[in-house]
Amino acid sequence: MTEAPLLSRRKALLKLTYRCNNNCAFCHAAPHRGAEAAPGTLERKIRRAAALGADMVVLSGGEPTVHPRWLELAGLVAAQGMRLGLVTNGRMLSYPGLVDRLLAHGLDYAYLSLTGPDAALHDRHVRAPAFRQTWAALTALAGRVPLVTANVVVTRWNIGRLDDIVRAVDRLPAVRLKFSAVEPAGNVLDDFDGLVPRLERTARAVRAAMRRARASVPGRSVAWDGLPLCLMGGEEDGECALREDGFAFLCEVFERDWFPVDDRHRGFAAPCAGCSLRRRCRGVFGEYLARRDAAELRPVSRPVPNSLNWAPAAAEERLSLRACPVRAGRRAPPDPVRGIFVRTGPGRVRRHEAATRDFSDETLRTATRVQEQVYLEPSGAVLVTDFARELRRLRLAPTCRPCPARPLCGGVFERAPGASFRRARELLARILRSLSGSVLDVGCGLAPYRAALEPAVRAGRLRYTGIDPGGGAARPAPGFEFVRGTLEGFRPRGAKFDTVMALRSFNHLRDARRAMAKLAALAAPGGRVVLAEDVVFGVVRPPGGLEPVLVRDDLPWEHRLNPSVEEAALLARGAGLCEASRAGTERTDSTLWVLVLERGDG
Repeated sequence: MTEAPLLSRRKALLKLTYRCNNNCAFCHAAPHRGAEAAPGTLERKIRRAAALGADMVVLSGGEPTVHPRWLELAGLVAAQGMRLGLVTNGRMLSYPGLVDRLLAHGLDYAYLSLTGPDAALHDRHVRAPAFRQTWAALTALAGRVPLVTANVVVTRWNIGRLDDIVRAVDRLPAVRLKFSAVEPAGNVLDDFDGLVPRLERTARAVRAAMRRARASVPGRSVAWDGLPLCLMGGEEDGECALREDGFAFLCEVFERDWFPVDDRHRGFAAPCAGCSLRRRCRGVFGEYLARRDAAELRPVSRPVPNSLNWAPAAAEERLSLRACPVRAGRRAPPDPVRGIFVRTGPGRVRRHEAATRDFSDETLRTATRVQEQVYLEPSGAVLVTDFARELRRLRLAPTCRPCPARPLCGGVFERAPGASFRRARELLARILRSLSGSVLDVGCGLAPYRAALEPAVRAGRLRYTGIDPGGGAARPAPGFEFVRGTLEGFRPRGAKFDTVMALRSFNHLRDARRAMAKLAALAAPGGRVVLAEDVVFGVVRPPGGLEPVLVRDDLPWEHRLNPSVEEAALLARGAGLCEASRAGTERTDSTLWVLVLERGDG
């Protein structure tokens, strides 16, 4: 698994204004041009950011430096004990002495746009005579501010000159070079086809430019944003959106409070349902998908994790839900997506964080805030092999559900009543006991569901065939046949099967679409296909329990897919199967969903 210090600095991105002294052809905020925050609200938002635990406020816009009080606000950020950041076109920062003033306010982060190596190309993009000032600002910031980024929005106009931009920035080796796909919104929509290259072309050009940037200045930091992972093979860890830069909160000019950063302006197409990277990928800008087909997406098949670790803080905290200090604004909450409290005893909690890059924020939001897939592993075991026996389900505390602070707080999780996975076992047992005729069990392993099938086998109502790369159960018995092999290579000797089932094995198959088609083809007309799979879940590690996991390099990633029940149903429809019933995790009260499909009579 990939653990990274995503939460090492909690930044808050504050939009001051949507006015700007440029008029970029790719500006996605253009529809709001001219909007200003109401007087007095910015100071309140800065103080609120400090109360939420932000240790940096990054001023943005539009162009924040055209706000008449931006320097005063920068001073307020410093007075609240937070570091200062700036997202800017840099033009104002070219004035003598201004960078020095910002450094006195604790400027630690500067993010500038550079769309060409010279005035002709850069100024064509920003539609203003800005290149000289922007370059002067980059020069003044480089080496003096810990993180300075030159962000290159890749358009049809500059995609053939990325090498020239790389060579220009070689003169400032301390500057991080980042390449971003165009977000199709705002001004871009006036000339979408003229500005926006196809994703495949953008990804190819960005990968090449990143390689050249590293070769020309060894050790240089390079990054990218705005592209689907399937097109960025070998550069996945170079992705850098808001979360990778440490941002937890964002507040637009017209918003009254902070909100968690998110990627909901991006989405997925049908090919993504069968991609191993689906749970990590942010997807494609929604407007791009609406205007162009998804044929250029290339679903990937490779081993991926299906769980994450919740890493514990060193110390417990005292916290009473009856008088919650987070709700009262007296204590910073855990990160709203990547942080939780776990109750450790009466009036005591411990913070846990999920700093993994293996899953997107949207995946974590669904797993934690929607499905509450949080489980305690109390013993410190490195590898969980028996979920029902080794894991204890945690639930969001009832008091947290209606809490007004909930949108910005990960909440308190506590032991759930009842036995974990009981409802899932009962549901599967009912389905298995209802089977008759010929049954094919794909990826049967040691036949863990054998006991539910044995009464029907003994009565002569059911004939069982199990296939598995390991050969299946070691103890064959009358009515049970075990075959060594894979789904892809399996050729039945006789008629097709009344029921084909893949119980916790579908996620291990190499090609989801072909696998679903093969399952459908093995089912007789009118027959059934039964699928059961686990969703992404989080394991709460005890103090000292994460380190042994991180140092192991031999832990298997056996999954190639982690589909939701909706995505599995989509794949099934593509294979000609009809949905008979489904049980999501809310019904199974576990990590498991169950999908029963039917093949038509034709």
